[in-house]
Amino acid sequence: MKKKLIYICIALVLVAVYSCSNFVIAVTIPRVAISSPSSGTVEVGGTIRYTVNIWNSATSVTLKPSDIRISGVTANISVEGSGNSQRVIVLSNIQGSVGDVGYISYVAGGVATNSAGPSKEFSGTSSSFTIVATVNNTPAPSEPSGGNNNNNNYNNNYNNNTLPPTTNEEPQTNDEPEEENNDTTPPTMEIGSLSETTVEIGDTISFEVAYKDETEMGEVTLESKDITLYGFKADIQISGEGNSRTVTLSNIQGNLGGLKYIEVANKTAKDKAGNEVTETGKTSMFKVIDDDTKNKPDDWIENPNTGK
Repeated sequence: MKKKLIYICIALVLVAVYSCSNFVIAVTIPRVAISSPSSGTVEVGGTIRYTVNIWNSATSVTLKPSDIRISGVTANISVEGSGNSQRVIVLSNIQGSVGDVGYISYVAGGVATNSAGPSKEFSGTSSSFTIVATVNNTPAPSEPSGGNNNNNNYNNNYNNNTLPPTTNEEPQTNDEPEEENNDTTPPTMEIGSLSETTVEIGDTISFEVAYKDETEMGEVTLESKDITLYGFKADIQISGEGNSRTVTLSNIQGNLGGLKYIEVANKTAKDKAGNEVTETGKTSMFKVIDDDTKNKPDDWIENPNTGK
């Protein structure tokens, strides 16, 4: 009887461990990691490959060329592979100047999913590669017949009387002109949905602000002073990093009712070329309620930050 009870206890422990393990896996969203390039150097027109490893048991992977952004060079982008754990990003027909450094700077969010949700976007700098000069394999001209090793006679016969360069000349620099910046398109700002559409006095709501650029994002400068509250007052906090921020409004105060909203100022981010966001952003409306009164008349007023 004692042995039977021991076996039952062991079975229950194993079931509990298995269930907990599955739970941990299920609540962890997939993570996308980009390996080093297949080579540290490439000639113009060449090809570089990056292996993309997908962690945390993704159940679906939809990575495609439009999800990927490269910087420093231009290239044709394609994606190879299948399954839910790995893909290969192929950069072919790479174009740029000698010395240009190329890398992957962005992979969109949601390219891998599981029961916990979609993967986050990659917005940073992968390991890079450098464009190098094409190797010239043309053999040097052979010495004229007769075995004459005199430099002056050799150049008279082969190079139209051009003497070899003297050894005391200063080396010439090969400074290439900087590429002209033709990026004049400003980045865009997207305002996410409010975490709540009805709140009570003293409650907290939040929303996301995401910045995107067709080429490459630069700096995000969003601060509390850039947030304007219409029809209510609250404590403002900005958090986050990269190209998105979370705006949290706590201790909300104001008259019961609605239509209250938040405005985010322009010029709160810029791209690598220095173009600033030109448009302001507004959230959807929300109402302040209490347990006794849920349908008070509209109390929105134009004067911001009054809470009256």
